[in-house]
Amino acid sequence: MINTVLLALLSFILVSGLLVLIGFMYDIKLLMFSYYEETSSGFVAGSSVIPFIIGGFCSYVVRSYYQKKIVR
Repeated sequence: MINTVLLALLSFILVSGLLVLIGFMYDIKLLMFSYYEETSSGFVAGSSVIPFIIGGFCSYVVRSYYQKKIVR
């Protein structure tokens, strides 16, 4: 069971990290973890959770595949 959890956590970190890195490299705000823009009244800050949602989904898929493979 601990192997399954570690594999799922590792896949989450790798996929999310790769998507955030791509967001920073190509300036894609939907994939960037944090960004801010200065306006006349101050600044607007924000971050996207899309890489983490995609990472969570990939983690679930990898965990399910790994568990099915172990059962067989």
